[in-house]
Amino acid sequence: MKYTRLLTLSTLLAAPAAFAHPGHMAHSSIADGMLHPLTGFDHLTMLLGLGILISRATVNNTSIKGKLSLFAAALMSLAIGLIVGSAVGAVNGVELMIAASIFVVALGIWNAFNSRESLTKFLVTASIGLVFFHGFAHGVEATGTLSGFGVGMLISAAAIMFVGERLSHFVAGSSLANKWLSAGIAASGIALMMAP
Repeated sequence: MKYTRLLTLSTLLAAPAAFAHPGHMAHSSIADGMLHPLTGFDHLTMLLGLGILISRATVNNTSIKGKLSLFAAALMSLAIGLIVGSAVGAVNGVELMIAASIFVVALGIWNAFNSRESLTKFLVTASIGLVFFHGFAHGVEATGTLSGFGVGMLISAAAIMFVGERLSHFVAGSSLANKWLSAGIAASGIALMMAP
């Protein structure tokens, strides 16, 4: 049984095209960069979820500085991934890491609502690290000037995370938030992996 799982995982890594990047367009201008996270459901889901997770993880921390530093770290991880992706090119397994990032964020949100603080901190850190792969995928796909596209993408990513942070406050305290918000994000990840 364990060999079957290993074989399945290695097949997924060897065939990155199985995880197609849906809804992406040209990558050359600031406008393209701003639209890209909105047209890629995988990136949109991850960034919204990360905004929610950061909000929930810092709910007991009254310092705005701590929350802003986590948002800044996520944007830096995205930017570094973009630069590395444009320099290195396509690598097997990136799409799998993008899918995994959605599940890590979903687990982090579930955990944050259940108040396991040390695990939540780890999952926030892991999620910020996994944002790198979203940037990497963008960098591989980028054409034309990377700087314009990158600036637009970072602006859009910051806005999406902020919407997620605000959404967290909107649903906080409801029974819906505790159980189904993270389940919805995880279901999105499953849908993305099953998409043709």
